Amino acid sequence: MKKKLIITETQLKNLKKLITETAHSRMVKKISEELNQIYKVVNNVVREGGDYHSTIMFENQIDGESISAKDLFEYLKHKHVVGEEFIKQVIKDWVDGRITDDYRLSKNTPLM
Repeated sequence: MKKKLIITETQLKNLKKLITETAHSRMVKKISEELNQIYKVVNNVVREGGDYHSTIMFENQIDGESISAKDLFEYLKHKHVVGEEFIKQVIKDWVDGRITDDYRLSKNTPLM
């Protein structure tokens, strides 16, 4: 005997979202939300070899300390068990504002 299930459009939308969400997009969401909550992008001027260069840094909004992209990468690499290229792409897309609403990256990068 076949039975039909009747759901609302909102329920259908939520089911589609749940089904299409992958481990990849969940990890992008987790890292990008962490970045949004804790860090903001700042442009600092640093002195290297007698010349001044503009460089992107990340300010911790909790304590006001600035860290380099390399330090942020190292921190995220040790905190999350994913591949290095994946973390680099998440940081790059986050800085550029290119992470989509469904948490996809601009470049297809494997999780591991």
